[in-house]
Amino acid sequence: NSFALVRWYYSYYYFFGYCCVGTEFTYVAIYILAKVTALDQYETIRIGCEYFLMISIPACITKQIVNVSQLCSACHAVAAYDAEQKNK
Repeated sequence: NSFALVRWYYSYYYFFGYCCVGTEFTYVAIYILAKVTALDQYETIRIGCEYFLMISIPACITKQIVNVSQLCSACHAVAAYDAEQKNK
């Protein structure tokens, strides 16, 4: 893949880990935040989740960009293969 972010993503283990773990923790924090906000209690947990999201959301966004880049690359490869097979 020629996209620099994808190459960097897989080249640096700690960045890869930050993105993967950060994405999962983002989903968990959003879930907790939704439950705590619905209960209208636990102000400390709500504030903690909001601060945690400031750290984990960039990881989630970066991972989603990499995912979309890989999806586009895979779609292009499949289309190129199909075109090659059809033109034989």
